[in-house]
Amino acid sequence: MTPIQKILRDPAFWALAILNVFFIFQFKDNPKQYTTIIWLYWCQSVLLGVFNFFDMFTLKSTKVDNLNINGHPATAKEAKGCLPIFFLFHYGIFHLVYFVFLAIDFKISSIDFTLLKWALLGITTNQLINFIQNKTSYKNVPRNIGTMFITPYLRIVPMHLTILLPKFLGWTPAITFLILKTVFDIIGHLVTTRYYWNKEEFRPEGGYI
Repeated sequence: MTPIQKILRDPAFWALAILNVFFIFQFKDNPKQYTTIIWLYWCQSVLLGVFNFFDMFTLKSTKVDNLNINGHPATAKEAKGCLPIFFLFHYGIFHLVYFVFLAIDFKISSIDFTLLKWALLGITTNQLINFIQNKTSYKNVPRNIGTMFITPYLRIVPMHLTILLPKFLGWTPAITFLILKTVFDIIGHLVTTRYYWNKEEFRPEGGYI
């Protein structure tokens, strides 16, 4: 299949697009939901990291191209033993600091927990679909664990810089920024989803090459 065909047939892509459009219309109908939407994006970032950790931790075959640990070239066993835990710690600290920053300006007491609950269920389902696709499609394929460490940051940093830009510049939150966030979120998904761009052939024993 061509990349376009893969994208159009991917339920994870459509789930992500639909969720973002839903958030835009939710804000359009009720601008007071902006705080809830900001926290939803924080939860989305956390879930990206959690699922990435489990993806790294459960790798069957690991590549460690140009990866050093403690000043020497890492073996696949060392990388698989160290990097997932280090990623979880590093990503967790990043989001803890981010949580404190958000809690100061976007009060948790202003969150619509009904919307948060159902939207979070949708986001979790989207991440679970992605996780299952990775585990099924690449279960016998060596994956670069160093690249996996970086990938979530490549996706979430542009997304959150865009959505928080009004706060940094003192502008009133506007639907334009939610639309830009959606664009960056979808672009990030497309760029970081290996399946779309690899020319793969299915192997009878399972997985792709």
